[in-house]
Amino acid sequence: MLLTVTALVAVIVAFLAGSWLGQSGALDSNMKNSELRAELRDARQELRTVRHDLARYRAEVEVADQAREQLRQEIRGLRDQSAELEEAVAFYKNVMSPGASDAPMQVEKFEVSPENGERRFRYRLILVQSGDNRGYLSGTVSFALKGSRDGEPVTLDGGELLGENSDLRFRFRYFQELSGTLTVPEGTRIDALEMTATATAPRRAEVVQSLPW
Repeated sequence: MLLTVTALVAVIVAFLAGSWLGQSGALDSNMKNSELRAELRDARQELRTVRHDLARYRAEVEVADQAREQLRQEIRGLRDQSAELEEAVAFYKNVMSPGASDAPMQVEKFEVSPENGERRFRYRLILVQSGDNRGYLSGTVSFALKGSRDGEPVTLDGGELLGENSDLRFRFRYFQELSGTLTVPEGTRIDALEMTATATAPRRAEVVQSLPW
């Protein structure tokens, strides 16, 4: 009888101990889960903070890059303006310096650039009176296009190829700019544009300049 009671008590004690251990393990598991959830929340918050900082840094870098590019463009524009002003000063010094050349008339600039249309071009010519510029110099300009057609050399009269409102006559005391358009006929390959400026009054002068096409 005593052995039976002892065995029963041992069983009860073992059961209670097992229950306590099970509850303790479940409690530890719940605590670990809570800790993991807290770590997950912290990690997500840290990730949001890092993403926010990264977006802000990217925006700051983009703004800085745009500012640098704008400064580069402004500097480039100022340099271009400075070069244009220096060219203009040199030009007016040349214009306002009588006796700088023995020739009554000079070509300050002669250029051709593509215009709207495949075979349409715009010319720009600046003539300057040198020496005694107390009077007005007047005359005309003519053009000749030199090249080839069907393998044969050809020279075309530019007057027949000029567009409307093209300048050919000049009258100036210091300088004058002439401009206009030329249309090259199809099937013609142009190698050079020859310009002849002829002054007839009050002094006779002629200037010829050839511009590679």
